[in-house]
Parts: sequence; structure tokens; C-alpha cells
Amino acid sequence: MADEKVYRWSFIDRASIAVINLATNLILARLLTQSDFGFLAMVALFTAIASDISSCGLSDGLIHKPKPTEMDYSTVFIFNAGVGLILGTSFFTCAPLIANYFGHEEIVSIMRIFGVSFIFQTMGYVQETRLRKQLKMKTVCFVRVGATLTVSVMAIAIALAGGGYYALICTQILLNFFIFVYYTIASRWFPRLQFSVNAFREFFSYGIHLMLAYMATIVERNINTFILGRFYTSAASGIYSQGGKLAQVPYGVSEASINAPFFVVASNEENPERQRSLINEMTSTMLIINFSIIALLFSAAEPIVDCLLSAKWHNAIPIFRILLFAECLFAIKQYFITLCKLKAKTRFVRNLGFAEVAVQLALLAMFYRDGIYMIAFTQVAGVAFSTAVHAVYAVRTLTFFTLSNIAAIFCRSAWIPLLAAIATSASLGLGAMPPLLGSIIACMTYGIVTLGLGAITRSGLYLLLRNKLTRSRI
Repeated sequence: MADEKVYRWSFIDRASIAVINLATNLILARLLTQSDFGFLAMVALFTAIASDISSCGLSDGLIHKPKPTEMDYSTVFIFNAGVGLILGTSFFTCAPLIANYFGHEEIVSIMRIFGVSFIFQTMGYVQETRLRKQLKMKTVCFVRVGATLTVSVMAIAIALAGGGYYALICTQILLNFFIFVYYTIASRWFPRLQFSVNAFREFFSYGIHLMLAYMATIVERNINTFILGRFYTSAASGIYSQGGKLAQVPYGVSEASINAPFFVVASNEENPERQRSLINEMTSTMLIINFSIIALLFSAAEPIVDCLLSAKWHNAIPIFRILLFAECLFAIKQYFITLCKLKAKTRFVRNLGFAEVAVQLALLAMFYRDGIYMIAFTQVAGVAFSTAVHAVYAVRTLTFFTLSNIAAIFCRSAWIPLLAAIATSASLGLGAMPPLLGSIIACMTYGIVTLGLGAITRSGLYLLLRNKLTRSRI
């Protein structure tokens, strides 16, 4: 599959899933309570860490290796499945202790259902990695979108039947189950019952540092809802979680449809000059897209949140705006991490991940009693620190990069979105209007100003959009 189609199918995959998940979340937000969402947000730290441990970064090792063998894939599959079984058992037995810590008996069933889901989740990692390594993004897209659509319908049905938070947690086990089954059917591949110690050592030495770095990122992204659930209320945790979910949607799409396939494409590229060209092109593309997203959503946050989530979630708007900065910085940081992964600088990624968490925890220790907004700012500060250091290190690692180059790309990428955001804010300040109308006006204003200035100045954003729209069909 050509590089262009890799990115296109990755975008279709992530965008479709984002739309389905967003639509499902919006429906469930009207059917369920803030506390229902808060229960899941409280334990998100545990579930996310367990998901990270279950892979141990071995999937990245498979992608980084030029030509993995069937023995390599089988080795990783068997290890992941074993870890998933251990984690699932741990969740099942430790559920009462965690429920007692938070003071909510509901968490017992939540933790136990998540424990079962890990078993299926770990068995699906290698199937997906194998297809991605082979650049079969179309197959990956159909599997993931099909499974997501299936469980979304089930979640809404459970909520309508009065299932409460079970509508949220049951979908997790069903999603991982359907993804595993669909991957097995689509790829017609199942691992051999073989395990190579040498292959495991090779992938473990590469992946363990990434696993620890990912774990640090998980703590950074979930510790705040954990703190809110412990020292505030489940509703406060739910509000923070919903604001974060909305902020993550566009950046999740850009990260997964651009950065993740870029790692596969760049890892498969054996020509150093071609790889350098890919990096230069992707740096500009990544900054343009991320700055455009934050400028639009920040300026149009109020009508968009009110329109999508309804008025009962209006108090999530400030959190949404704050976390937009965290998500934008996070997406940029992940790109620089990808550059480090290409050069096998995984120890640095691990060490900086720990440093980022240390910064955020130190700030949390000082400000966790100062309210939900200060707690949100600690997340922004932690990821801002890590992004800056990653950028400096990327410049040192890639000799053809300089900080002045990055600064120049930054300025070229940011000025049009900034002016468009100012115009959008001005259009919304003309008078009170219904949320749906306000959202439409905001998006139209932003689009007109962005494309107008881009056409006049021939900016990178305008050229990027024009080139994408005029290229051949998939």
C-alpha cells in the first residue's frame, strides 16, 4: 500500500471511530448522570496502566524491526496473553479494596468487568500490529470501525433499558472481544504455540522503556480524575472526564491517523535521505493540523459543548478549554517521541516520562485543594515541560533539525489559526444565539477566514488542504 493510502485509511479509521464514539457519548451523556461517568473516571488510572503493562511495548518492537518472523509474532502473542490473564485475575481480586478506598461499592463490578476485558484485549494486540506492519490499514479500519459500531449500539440499548453505568463498562469487554474475533477472521492468522526467549529479549529490551514511558503518560493523563474522585465528588470527576473526552477527540484522530502510521512508514523506510524528507514534511503537517484544531475549538467552545452535551454539562466548558492546551501539547510531544523511537532513543523517552509525572505530582501536591481548575492547569504544566524537553532533544538527535527551524515552522503554522480564532470569537459576541446556530456560525466563520487568508498568502494549511482534496481517490 502506498504511503498516501496508509495515511488515508488511518484517518478514515480514526475519524470514523471518533465520530461513532462521540455520537455514542453524546447520547449516553443525556441518558446517564455525571456520577455514572465519574465512576469510570475514578478507576481510569488503574485500567489504563493495566492496558499498558499488558503490552509491555513489545508491539512497538515488532513495528521497529524491519522483518519480523512468525516466531516473533507468536512469542509476543503468548507473552501478552499471559500478562492479560494475570492482570485480569488481579483486577477481580483487588476490586473490593479499590471500592473501599473510594467509598463506592459500584466500583467492585466495574473493576471485575474490566479485568475480564483485558484477556481479550491482550490477544488482539499482535493481530493488529501484524496488519499494521504489513500496511494493511484498510483491513484494520474495517475491523475497528465494525467492532466500535457494534458495541455502541449495545451501549445505547443498555442505557435505554436503565442499565446506568453498566452501559459504559459492558462495552469495554464487548469491544475487546469483537475486535479480537474480527481480527482473527479478517487476517486468518492465529499464533503458533511457540515461544522464543531470544526474540522476547530483543523486543523486551526495546519495548520496556516505552512501556514505562507510556505508563508515565497514563498517570499524567488520569491522575487528576483519581484525585477528584478521592477528595471531591464523583460528579466533579465526571465533569473533568467529559471535558477531557471532548478535548481528546480531535487530537486522538490526528495522533492516530498521522503520527501512528508515520512511525510505521518511517520505520519501513531504509533510505536515510527519504526518511529525512518524511520527517521534515511531517513536522510542518503535524503543527499546522494541531494549531488549527485548538484555535477553532477554544474560540467556539461554549456553543459546541452546549450543543453536543446539553446545558447540564455547561460547567465542563472551562475544563474543556484548559485541557485543549494539554491535548495540543500532548500531540506535539507524541510526535517528538516518535522521532526518538525511530532512533531507538527509548531510554530517554522513559526518563523524561518519569520527569513529567514528577512535575505534575509536585504541582498537584501544592494545588489539589485549590479547585478543579487548578488541578487542570497542573496537567497542562506537566505536558508543556515534557514537550519542550522532547523538542530540544529531537534537535540534538536529528542533526538536520534546529530550534530555529522548529520556531519558524511554529510561527508559520500558528498565525492564521490565531486570526481565525479571533474572528470566530467576535462573531459569537454579536449576541445571544441557540447553541446549534452558534456552532454553525463559529465553524463557518473560522473556515472562511482560514481558507481566505490561506488562499491569499498561500500558507501551508491552505496548500495542505488543497493538495489532500485534489489528489486521486482511495
